[in-house]
Amino acid sequence: MLLVNDISEEEMNSLTQSILTRYGIDFVCYEPKSLRRRIIRVLNLFNLPSIHELWVQFLRDPKFIHEFMNEISVGMTSMFRDPILWTSLKKLVSREYGNSKSLSVWHAGCSTGEEVYSFGILLQETQLQDRAKALATDINIKAIEEAKDGVYHKIKMIENESNYREFNPGRDLSTYFTTDGKHVLMNRQLIAHVTFGYQNLITDPCPSGFDIIFCRNVMIYFDVTAKSKILAKFYHALNPGGYLVIGFFDTMSYLIDNDKFKLVDEGAKIFQRLE
Repeated sequence: MLLVNDISEEEMNSLTQSILTRYGIDFVCYEPKSLRRRIIRVLNLFNLPSIHELWVQFLRDPKFIHEFMNEISVGMTSMFRDPILWTSLKKLVSREYGNSKSLSVWHAGCSTGEEVYSFGILLQETQLQDRAKALATDINIKAIEEAKDGVYHKIKMIENESNYREFNPGRDLSTYFTTDGKHVLMNRQLIAHVTFGYQNLITDPCPSGFDIIFCRNVMIYFDVTAKSKILAKFYHALNPGGYLVIGFFDTMSYLIDNDKFKLVDEGAKIFQRLE
């Protein structure tokens, strides 16, 4: 079967409007070029030659919307990605919450869980895990299940172990997993404080009362209106003085209201909610 190389704007609009009407999933805020690339990827992945055939698949299989969304929202991540962030965050967490009775964290867009396990390790190494509670959410149901399982291929661990060595040269990441030779299983205690759940950041209501919110390299797929909307949600979801951690590729500084957030670490992309 020939690969699909492009789809028209009319086809895009027709598809996204039909999905909104049938499933209540709104793509209006997604960056159009990124969304187009991902839809083309889905067409080729499932050997569907056109948008029409994609819609026929939706009608034929009521559960296909979940597979579609899993592929549209597929993310690339690794443990201790951008070690400079994790080094800075370890100091911040120890300094700000070392004497606190509790620490509430939200991993917004947790993908397959590498960030969640990384923070679980950080909590263990700062002796704060017993006081921490975390929520990890994503729009990709398959990714959430992978995060819960904590099973990763050994090939992925090459990058993970390299990042961890840069973060903590004195220890080895293998302390935190077991292996069968092909895959690793992360220590379940690392997520004992975590509740996982489905969430659409754009349309679903947000929880609140968090000391730290992670949303790393998620908003790069959204347009300016959506980014501003999500930032407003995060502001209200954070406790006064709480911290927002964004991704190195989330070029959003120009959208952040200086009356609501203060940049506390430019290199690590950490912002603090003002009172």
